[in-house]
Amino acid sequence: MLIPVPWNLTTAKARGLIEGVPPFVSTCVVTGGPVEKVWKIVNETCPDVVQLHYQETLQEVKELAQQFKLRGIKTIKALRMDGNGNCDFELAEPVKAARALAKTGVAALLVDSYTAARPGGSGVLVDIATFRTIQQESALPVILAGGLSPTNILALIHETHPFAVDVLTGVEASPGHKDPEKIHSFMQSIQGHI
Repeated sequence: MLIPVPWNLTTAKARGLIEGVPPFVSTCVVTGGPVEKVWKIVNETCPDVVQLHYQETLQEVKELAQQFKLRGIKTIKALRMDGNGNCDFELAEPVKAARALAKTGVAALLVDSYTAARPGGSGVLVDIATFRTIQQESALPVILAGGLSPTNILALIHETHPFAVDVLTGVEASPGHKDPEKIHSFMQSIQGHI
C-alpha cells in the first residue's frame, strides 16, 4: 500500500513545472510503485531522471532502468535504510543490494533513511557508517539523503564526500511547504562543496 505524502503532485502539475525548467538543467521525478504506474507518470511528465523511491523489486528496477535508458532517461534507485541499517528492499543487506542494483542499469544510488510511518522525507539522519560502506562498495555514484538540513549539511559533505545530496524536509517550514530562507541557507552552505 502506498502511503500518502504531502509532496505528491498531479502529473499535470509536475509536467507544468518541468516545462518551465530552463535548457541545460535536468529534471527529476521521484516516484515508485507498480511498473505501469511509473511508466504512466514518466510518459505524462517526460523527465530527464526518474528516482525510484519505493519497494520496486530488483527485476522491476532493471526493467524500468533499461527501458528508460532507451528513451535517454536516467534512473536513480533509492536505498531506504531503517534504524538497524537494513534496506527496505528485497535484499536487506546494503552492500548486496548496492552490488545487485549496479547490474540493473541504474545511473546512481540514493541512500535515504526510512521509517514505517514515512517512506521518504522522514527527517531522520541516515546512518553515516552505512552510507560510507555503500559508497565504498558501490560501482555507482552514491547520493546522500535523509535528515539533511542547513545546519548539518557542510559537516556531512566533508565527512562523506557524496556524489550529490537530496534534501526535502530539512528545508521546509511545515510538511509539504518549502521555506525560502532555509533553501537559501542550505544552498549557501553547499556552494562550492559538491
